[in-house]
Amino acid sequence: MNDATPVSVLDEHDSWARLASTSIGRLAVSVAGRPDIFPINYTVDGRSIVIRTNPGDKLVELTINEHVAIEVDHYDDAEAWSVVVKGTAAQLEHGAEIDVAERLALTTLVPITTAVFVRITPTSVHGRRFDLTRERPEAE
Repeated sequence: MNDATPVSVLDEHDSWARLASTSIGRLAVSVAGRPDIFPINYTVDGRSIVIRTNPGDKLVELTINEHVAIEVDHYDDAEAWSVVVKGTAAQLEHGAEIDVAERLALTTLVPITTAVFVRITPTSVHGRRFDLTRERPEAE
């Protein structure tokens, strides 16, 4: 971060570290030019993201258009940050893939059983950090 602005760009390593530090985000999809967004629980697996879901709108929309975005953010008294992952989604269908996914530390906020794993393979990862401790400049 430089002295001129309280906003800095996170490098890829820092972006992944922030993604791995939490497990709640938003999944954005678009079908027939109509955007939709879903809250998700996720886990980072190497350089991909895995979510669990059930049959329904989210899974149908991922099947129609595999191109997705995930946004994860956080704030406290000192800083805020946001990381956006753009990539493609694929339902895990093979036994070995599912076995690996079942061993991940992936839980849901709502106490329900989710039957389907989806892996998001990123094409880009971008993050920004905001220093909230800086004083706001006086208006002229």
